[in-house]
Amino acid sequence: MYNVLQDLRFALRQLYRAPGFALTAIITVALGIGANVIVFGVVQGLVLRPLNVPHGDRVMTLESKDRAVTFTYPAVRDVRDGNSVFSAVGADGIMSFGLEANGVARAVWGFEVSDQYFDVLDIQPFLGRLINRADNDHPGAAEVVVLSWPAWHGYFNSDPNIVGKTVRIDKHPYTVVGVTPQGFYGTERFVQPDIFVPLANEAQLEGIDWLESRSDTHVMAVVLLKDGVTPAQAQPDLDTIAGRITRQHPKEEEKLSFKLARTGLAGDFLGSPVKAFLAGLMVLAGIVLLAACANLGSLFAARTADRAKEISIRVAIGSSRWRILRQVITEALVISVLGGACAWLLASTALTSLADWTPQRGSPIHFAIVPEPSLILASFLISILAGILFGIMPLRQIFNADPNEAIKGGGGQAVAGRRWALRDILLAAQIALCCVTVTAAFVALRGLGKSLTMDLGFKPENAVLTKFDLSQAGYSPDAIDHFQRQILERAEQLPAVEAAGYSNTTPLDIDQTTMGFFPQDATDFRLSNKAFDAPFYDVSPGYFKAAGTPLLEGRDVSYADTAKTPAVAVVNREFVRRLFHSDHAVGRYFKNSSGKLKQIVGIVGDGKYSFISERTQPVAFFPIEQEHDNGTTLVIRSRIDANTMAASIRKLIRDSDPAVPLQQSGSWSSQLGLQLLPAQTATVALSLFGAFGLLLSITGTFGLASYSVSKRLRELGIRVALGAQAKQVLSAALGRMLILLGTGSVVGIVLGVAASRLLSAIVYQASAQDPFVLVAVVLTMVLTGSLAVAGPVRRVLHINPANLLREQ
Repeated sequence: MYNVLQDLRFALRQLYRAPGFALTAIITVALGIGANVIVFGVVQGLVLRPLNVPHGDRVMTLESKDRAVTFTYPAVRDVRDGNSVFSAVGADGIMSFGLEANGVARAVWGFEVSDQYFDVLDIQPFLGRLINRADNDHPGAAEVVVLSWPAWHGYFNSDPNIVGKTVRIDKHPYTVVGVTPQGFYGTERFVQPDIFVPLANEAQLEGIDWLESRSDTHVMAVVLLKDGVTPAQAQPDLDTIAGRITRQHPKEEEKLSFKLARTGLAGDFLGSPVKAFLAGLMVLAGIVLLAACANLGSLFAARTADRAKEISIRVAIGSSRWRILRQVITEALVISVLGGACAWLLASTALTSLADWTPQRGSPIHFAIVPEPSLILASFLISILAGILFGIMPLRQIFNADPNEAIKGGGGQAVAGRRWALRDILLAAQIALCCVTVTAAFVALRGLGKSLTMDLGFKPENAVLTKFDLSQAGYSPDAIDHFQRQILERAEQLPAVEAAGYSNTTPLDIDQTTMGFFPQDATDFRLSNKAFDAPFYDVSPGYFKAAGTPLLEGRDVSYADTAKTPAVAVVNREFVRRLFHSDHAVGRYFKNSSGKLKQIVGIVGDGKYSFISERTQPVAFFPIEQEHDNGTTLVIRSRIDANTMAASIRKLIRDSDPAVPLQQSGSWSSQLGLQLLPAQTATVALSLFGAFGLLLSITGTFGLASYSVSKRLRELGIRVALGAQAKQVLSAALGRMLILLGTGSVVGIVLGVAASRLLSAIVYQASAQDPFVLVAVVLTMVLTGSLAVAGPVRRVLHINPANLLREQ
């Protein structure tokens, strides 16, 4: 213990004497380990950690074998009543509500939950009780609501007497019966609901009764496996139930299937891409850590070479080489522990910021990622391993130290720079690894650029969206139509408004609905006979002009298209191609899944509707006067700033009826946040890794270049004294460094191109073979290398041989 303490004191003295080296090394460790701890924290929060409920490892999500995660409620109920492997089966559906309390109306997100939903989770309420079987006994059995802990804390100021009080949900009085425990965010890790209401009340709250429908897939299902039952053992039971339902309801449920998936990321629907994305990030984080270790190994090897005379003297007077190595490793461990502490602070700050971040205002998306205490242990262990790894790099130098050189006063200048050393190989490896991270960063930037500039089928620039649901304010269907028309007319009169319209929702919004479409002569409307599924929208006249969607043929919908006139539709070009195998179909007919005949009166351009990364798909637009929808998204195209126009629209709606809760209001571009989230996340993450890689490359190259120049100053001075030109001196001093930079960069670019498949799992439309990416990487590495060697080059060019020889 005395020797260990002595080594520790010696290491601290050495670092104190070389503050520049110590600071560089600690920052390098903090960057390398911090990147890994951040990624591991996200993986732990979203993938590894079980759901925060008593039996989280046994709570599973039902999904179909094609990864669909929504089912009809009767199908979920059949699973509940017909299985022998689950302790409980619950259903939930996310929905936007109008919550009115304390004189304030606000739009909130919540879950409609079935009788066994909280039985599956087996959590205890923070206050009161949770929704139970009696609340879902029959439609309207109980108008009760359970608040989430964040909603109780934020909207009701943590009122301890909240249980028993009445709030209004969509203008209906509901009694608060409980508050969920702190830290419970529902069954999906990326959604934070504010309230929970009985699923039996969906007709009252939504205005549509689909509880007994076998064609409306509105709910997700969570199950609690019986103790000792594995997912594989439960699968035969699920297959039997699915087969029985299919036989009993061949028209509606003909392709029904069930399988179990991890809860938290909408089963494998989001789970698979998220896991692929995080796996790619972990590989890149590992590359950054390896580059950091190579950097530090190079610095320690150079530092040990600089102390060669000291080490030789210590060996000459009887010191053990193992003791010297132990002191070097102790110094490395001190640096790694200090760097690990900084890495933990960096990771904790980043993860806390991520947990507080909302990608799109008015959406329920919230990442329940909390820095766990285990991350401290992870950062400490990685620090120790990294410290040992780069601490043993000078092993060969220490054991080859020759005490005779110290006795003779030699410093090794005669051979300095003539042999390839371990530090040279480490630097080349580090540059190659950093080049991979830089390539990934430019691939992400390129992918984000493509996402921002692609043709969406509409023009979000200079457009403002204001979204609200009039049923949340208690409007009847006739009153909804009147209010929508009234708001549109008033909005059209505002200054600077170029076009205005509204729809039930908009492309790329999270609230998307699809239906099956059939040829005109179809008589059998089973799912297997449909031509295709496609999104559909209910739109007002003027919507296409306001949205910037080009009308290619035919006409727009009009107010003359009412429930008393023939049903019509406007479709996109892909719809026509798939159904009629032609580019022209104005005047032709098709049927929807309910068998209603509709005539095509217009054709618009193709676009993106559900996801930015989707292939071209068909879509239909129906006159809102014929379909009637309480959901309203007002689209305003104007010549003034979007925020100013959004404020004017909000005031207009408040003046018309202050009880209408607004779900979203702002520029259309800002409300595409969820769709751009994957590209933005990838760009930010990979750009940070690229920045880390560049910093490591600069510090490593600068350190080794400075060391090479300092060790060969006498030789370079003699060359200058003998008449060598500046070009020759630079070639002698830094020629090897340039070879290492070039070799490492070439290898790194080749590895980046080879990693295109991995990058494609992270970035949409990723390609490291893009000429823009390749040119950007080459220019970046040239600039990085130039910055790194600028200081040593200046020192070489200002060598004064007379001063050097006089000092020697």
